[in-house]
Amino acid sequence: MATVSKLTGLSGWAQAWLTQYIDKLRKKPASGVLRLILTLAVLDFIRRAVYTRYFHPLSHVPGSWTNISYFFTAVGQHTGYSHYLIPYGHKRYGKVMRVAPEIISVADKDAIREILVTIDYPKSIIHERLELNGQHNLFSSRNKDFHKNRRRLVAPAFGLSFLRTLEPIMHDCIQVLLRKMDQILEDQNQNGQKGGQLNAGTVNVCSFMNRLSLDIIGETAFGQTFGMVLHDDHPVPKLMAKSLKRSSQQVFNPILRLLVPVDNSFFKFGAERVQARRDALMKQQAQDSHNNGQEGRRSDLLQYLLDAQERERANGQGETGNAYEDMIAGKLTDKALETETVLFLIAGSETSSTAMTHTLMFLVKNPEMLTRLHEELTRATASNPKGSLPAYDQIRNSPYLTACINESLRLRPVAANGVPREVPEDTTMAGYFIPKGTIVMAHIPSLHKNPDYFPEPLKFIPTRWIPEESPFPNSPIQEFTFYPFSAGTRNCVGKNFAMMEMRLVLATLVLTYTMEDVPNQRDDYVQFVTTALATEKYMIRMKRR
Repeated sequence: MATVSKLTGLSGWAQAWLTQYIDKLRKKPASGVLRLILTLAVLDFIRRAVYTRYFHPLSHVPGSWTNISYFFTAVGQHTGYSHYLIPYGHKRYGKVMRVAPEIISVADKDAIREILVTIDYPKSIIHERLELNGQHNLFSSRNKDFHKNRRRLVAPAFGLSFLRTLEPIMHDCIQVLLRKMDQILEDQNQNGQKGGQLNAGTVNVCSFMNRLSLDIIGETAFGQTFGMVLHDDHPVPKLMAKSLKRSSQQVFNPILRLLVPVDNSFFKFGAERVQARRDALMKQQAQDSHNNGQEGRRSDLLQYLLDAQERERANGQGETGNAYEDMIAGKLTDKALETETVLFLIAGSETSSTAMTHTLMFLVKNPEMLTRLHEELTRATASNPKGSLPAYDQIRNSPYLTACINESLRLRPVAANGVPREVPEDTTMAGYFIPKGTIVMAHIPSLHKNPDYFPEPLKFIPTRWIPEESPFPNSPIQEFTFYPFSAGTRNCVGKNFAMMEMRLVLATLVLTYTMEDVPNQRDDYVQFVTTALATEKYMIRMKRR
């Protein structure tokens, strides 16, 4: 009887409220309509929130109440700091955690291996929303056939044999950096810095690693330096960075995508460079018909793609004329070629530059490790003339250099929020039922900082990567716990390029300068498309050896 009485009372209250509400709408129609729309919107949000929290197929997966809406995901993505919150969530809710209505984060080793390697789940709608120039590309495409065909064409450009031809280009860019840094140190001394040593000063390595990476990828991808190291004023890199950040912030905010469109005009640069190279080749061919224009041809990624396109067309496997079918089939159309070269520019700049900045930051915070690295590199390049840069073959297999890079990538992975994939069919993951269409974030940082796999996980300990010197002989590094470049068929195609660049640049700087940390600096970082220092600044005290 008590229950019936309560329900009757509730029904009477609802009828009275509804009667009053209708009277207000009649008295003030204009404001009433707005109030009605707002009320319906609020009620719809409540309905969705209740369904998402208690009745959705993922409602059994633990997680914070913020997973009731993508609004909170969008806010986290907009700030760039959501990667700091996810690890705390996993500590509280376990290895599988729901972070949004249809997104879960997974920190289980076996599940992540399944996602990236064993089953190799397809890429998600998140990637598609980061599509460039209206074209599928190696980063964004969810179509496996497209990815297989395009990767088959592009992958040889990142093999060691072809990368060796790019080494002189990288050396030239690094030499420009050294001259610029020397100039800065000299200027600081001439301006009368007090208490300093001759030819010593402070340099923002974060800025210079970013600018150097842009110049290197500009030269190797397009055959044209941006001059960022010298002048830092080329419009394309700045426009590109702004557009990518905005695209990332709008992934979970469709309204913002409509109100604030992303400016992708920097793609004009790619089209102009492709056309300029074609014109140069035609001119060369006309001048020298005997060697078909091969003499003086530049060896870079753009030329590689142009040659691949030419071979594809010569073999009768080129474009069919149907733009969409050609795109899906992975044909190297002119637009596809422009898109991939710009993708090289995007993928080859922020990722490696941030990794180099973090490695230098960790090294100067640990002077004894920096000293050891210098000793290893000095031995490896002992036969070099004074002032010459290290050759890649001299340092490629330097164990401590590689260990320092690996340890930096472990502590500050490029994908700080995890690697998104989409579940193609209903499945069970780490004991939880996961319906088809769910986005799963393979939370790599949780593996990288798991004490079961990496003892003392928050410390920078490069020797953990050298088995005979590891301070943890009873805890060897296990397989499928370290994913600096993702894994499986969708791993980073530019891994060898990135490692080559990082080894050459870091080795050169360590051999050329003594370096000391400048205390009391911020080192927090943000995650948009990739990670980057939040302040875009890290000062190191440097002096020519």
